[in-house]
Amino acid sequence: MSVPVDDFVLGIDLGGTKIALATADTNGTILYRQTIATLASQGAEQAIERTIASGRDLVEQTQRRWHGRLAGVGIATMGITLDDRVLMVPNVPGWDRLALPSQMQQAFVLDAIRIENDVKAAACAELRWGALAGVETGLYLNLGTGIAATLVVNGRILHGTHGAAGEIAYNLRHLHDEQGFSAGKAPLEEFVGGGAIRERVRLRFGAEATVEEIFRKATAAPLDPEARAFVEATLTEIAFHLTNMTIALDPERVVIGGGLMRSKALILPRLAAHIRRFVPFPPQVEEAHFSHDAGIMGAIALAIH
Repeated sequence: MSVPVDDFVLGIDLGGTKIALATADTNGTILYRQTIATLASQGAEQAIERTIASGRDLVEQTQRRWHGRLAGVGIATMGITLDDRVLMVPNVPGWDRLALPSQMQQAFVLDAIRIENDVKAAACAELRWGALAGVETGLYLNLGTGIAATLVVNGRILHGTHGAAGEIAYNLRHLHDEQGFSAGKAPLEEFVGGGAIRERVRLRFGAEATVEEIFRKATAAPLDPEARAFVEATLTEIAFHLTNMTIALDPERVVIGGGLMRSKALILPRLAAHIRRFVPFPPQVEEAHFSHDAGIMGAIALAIH
């Protein structure tokens, strides 16, 4: 027999490939969950319509079994969400024209709706339950399809004036870089974002090669010199930008998550060593607690908050 819950929340993780949804109690324990395809080529509106339908179904299912009421909705999403549009979004047709706050408030008849950038949402989960819990000054680095960071100051996420703090995808890589955000370029992400790494692997090692395979060949015996050089160039670039951020922020802990951390045995020691070498007061460097469910747990943390 199910034990009733007083309140529960709905978390939604809106991604370019898939959308994850889950209901959870106010301690963050997931009750029901579902994943649907984004179908990005068919546009943003259909993705949001199907998300709302799936979310309502999960809410009804949760109420039938666990009773209680929906107390909040948290949404982790791409880009920076404003009332009437979304900035800095990937290539999902129409996503930039979404009015997400009003759409979600109408769909769930609820004022307690919080929408946050997906990487900042993941940092929320780490702050509440994970590797950043209790940290006053910290840094969360996401090495996923893209690359982005979240800065934690006074135990809270730093958004910046326009919500774009930590968007290091747009960092310049060279002193004489000519193109950046205004030209539609993201210089750092175009080299070390997960998609960019996959493309560089394909071009250098062949269509069948995978990122994990090349990272493994970089350290496994017998050592593959070409794979080693490729991985070293990639990690050196990441380490350079991470170290400079660490010097600027002076955090007590650096937490690293994202899909590239499947190769954590190589990545973590390499980045930690670079930080120890160059940062005046080197912080702890740790793997994120939520390595697989960062998006949905971030959305649930937002809803509870």
